[in-house]
Amino acid sequence: MTGSGGNSSVHLLREAAPYIYQHRSKTFIIAFPGEAVEQDSFRRLIQDLAIIAALGSRIVIAHGSRAQINQRLLAAGRVSHFHHNIRITTPEDISLVEEAVGHLRIQIEKQLSHALNQPSFAGESIGICSGNYLTAQPLGVIDGVDYSHTGKIRRIAHRLIEQQLDNHNIVLVSPIGYSPSGETYNLDYEQVALGVAKELAADKILFLSDHDLQLPRELVAGQVTHDPSASPFLLKLASLLLHSEIERIHLLSAAQDGALLLELYTRDGIGSMIATEQFETLRAATVEDISGILELIQPLEQRGVLIKRSREQLELEIGRFHIITRDREVIACVALYETDDPQVAELACLVVNPQYRSGNRGDKLLRHVSQLAQAQNKTHLLVLTTQTTDWFRERGFEKGHVEALPANKKSLYNYQRNSQVLFKSLA
Repeated sequence: MTGSGGNSSVHLLREAAPYIYQHRSKTFIIAFPGEAVEQDSFRRLIQDLAIIAALGSRIVIAHGSRAQINQRLLAAGRVSHFHHNIRITTPEDISLVEEAVGHLRIQIEKQLSHALNQPSFAGESIGICSGNYLTAQPLGVIDGVDYSHTGKIRRIAHRLIEQQLDNHNIVLVSPIGYSPSGETYNLDYEQVALGVAKELAADKILFLSDHDLQLPRELVAGQVTHDPSASPFLLKLASLLLHSEIERIHLLSAAQDGALLLELYTRDGIGSMIATEQFETLRAATVEDISGILELIQPLEQRGVLIKRSREQLELEIGRFHIITRDREVIACVALYETDDPQVAELACLVVNPQYRSGNRGDKLLRHVSQLAQAQNKTHLLVLTTQTTDWFRERGFEKGHVEALPANKKSLYNYQRNSQVLFKSLA
């Protein structure tokens, strides 16, 4: 294959390969509302779930059923009642809820079974298991409103779910729970998904919306809950996340073809993420970050771009370093050193992971150390560089001379490297 389409396919395969390896035996909770099942794109979503399972990931599906319950109640001449967007499930309605959820579960199982029995998956021996995984209790009376057979999770049979996952089965968890006394309760599928994720210590939780999501790539839950323009769906997920022990969830559009595959098997993904705290942080480095910094700078040291630093040296100088972390990975760093001139500080070892150079992270680090230097009453920043002169000059640095270096920097200047001497005024 020699055309541009072939090259694109090769690129995608190369990009996906490490993620296929990383996601083997990882547990993913994939949740979607009942409305998503009614979309034409649901068949492709089911096919993608089968692919993910066949590639070795452990899949738990948590589905909603509001649309199907509404349809079943309407057909029976019943009226749906909600309070604070929570269904009030009356004793007269609970049997209809059971019918709607049971029928929906069967539809999902049927489509998954069909996808998993295609010739491409015939040898994988992946099954679909649903069952009584949830013990529930009544939600009770809130604001004077009795929610009756609407419930909340009391206990999750997580060991039973884990056994099914260990046997390479997809686990389907429906939003129905039973009390020890035999009562049935209608549950919130979002809470079911987060509850199962907590009990299983899931590696990723992915929510698929039936609406097209026009959201930033990253959101902080606390900010979402104070955003008057946020959709009810987004507000609910952010609020649930803040009251759970889950750190982050991923949001995708169920209507977007291949959304799950693109999110899981490409570097940048395609969805949005809500985190309980800032996903990417700029902070002072600690000794725990040394391995990450070394991994970041060693390729540049090997190419001679940076002067080599040993682990021992880095341990002594770690207080000089500041880093940007993304999901606990060090993706950028910079160091700020004192010089013999009380008005001059040296900026050194400014490195950004090549995968993340499009987010102005170098500028963020430069601004950060400039502010630190100003707080120390410095008037100038010094940098010595062999290959990034233009980048610094575009940001206000001007060429200087070796003779202008502070005494300690002048005595250590390596004439073989012939580094450019650059200064920037902080005034």
